[in-house]
Amino acid sequence: MEPKRRLRLVGPSLLAVVIGLASCAHSSADHARLAARPGKVVDPNAEPAEPEVPHDDTPAMNTEYFLGTAESEAAQFAEFSRQIQELQRKAASEHSQPLQRGFHAKSHACLDGELRLDPRRDPRTRFGVLAEGQETRRIVARFSNGVGWKQADGELDARGLAFKVFGVPGTKYMADEQDTQDFLMTNSPTPVGRDAVEFMEFARANAKGRVAGLFFLAGHASTAAKALVRTNAVDSMVTERYWSGGVHHLGAHQAVKFSTRPCDLRLVREPARDGDDYLRRDLALAAKEGVCMTLYVQLQTDPVKTPIENSSVVWEETDSPILPVARIVMPPQDVPLAATAACDQLAFTPWHSIPAHKPMGHINRARRFVYAASQSLRGSKP
Repeated sequence: MEPKRRLRLVGPSLLAVVIGLASCAHSSADHARLAARPGKVVDPNAEPAEPEVPHDDTPAMNTEYFLGTAESEAAQFAEFSRQIQELQRKAASEHSQPLQRGFHAKSHACLDGELRLDPRRDPRTRFGVLAEGQETRRIVARFSNGVGWKQADGELDARGLAFKVFGVPGTKYMADEQDTQDFLMTNSPTPVGRDAVEFMEFARANAKGRVAGLFFLAGHASTAAKALVRTNAVDSMVTERYWSGGVHHLGAHQAVKFSTRPCDLRLVREPARDGDDYLRRDLALAAKEGVCMTLYVQLQTDPVKTPIENSSVVWEETDSPILPVARIVMPPQDVPLAATAACDQLAFTPWHSIPAHKPMGHINRARRFVYAASQSLRGSKP
């Protein structure tokens, strides 16, 4: 039984329902044209393959494609890095705040806990931190709002869960952390946009104000509606479901998405929404009781229905069932309501990663540079 939810069709959410009717879907002709090529034989323990230059209209399983060439993407990501710092400075000026993260600026709290592997997990998922050998690892989980400035929790916004797993040896893609693996998720199965180009266009529009953001979304109905539907105010951070949005390796041979939901699907919390920080207060109360979430994996099953490069396509559970792989257990603990400085100083990026979980797709390739640029400007220390 899913947690109880109330439907609120107000403001942009009503627009989301309208434009959602226009959401994109491949026609049968498209599907035939994009039929999968036979899969490649890949050593699961190898370094994952680099993206390929597009060569035809037939995507292959577990294969990334440059949007153009490696050189054109590098130039594009450098420009995105400049833009995110411009947006950070703009937010600091207009909202009278210190320099914050470009996205997910407002922390509700960080909770300590453990990643406990499910002993019954599917053998296909047993790679990386989900492999045999170490069944429990320490984690810290950060709960946040989505925009790059601190606003009231009742405002329309995405919500985020990022958790950092400690005690993870192996080759890393970022030099600043050598013992961690990060997983970043939001409470929408897809980001806004099919790729980083559309996502950054939305970020720039949204920074100009809600009206500009809505106009952007209305003009990108097929790729934005699914993400917009979930920007309503939420009851609690611990009753939400979260998705990775982008795709990751799980071993070099396969592509996956991650998601979480409460261990108890009947869990309901209905705090009073009587202040700007009601989500933080509710999270602090929930932490006193302990918080538990189940981590799931979806395996890529079809290059069209479960694509890598088009992030706006939901990986439907009818096409790729969710497989439980672990529990994120945050035991009872005290969370100081006024203290988020230590939480804010943590740096989260999907590129704090070992090869077995290497991020995939254009939107994730961009995040490697955009997140680093954002962190560099705000001067945080891991």
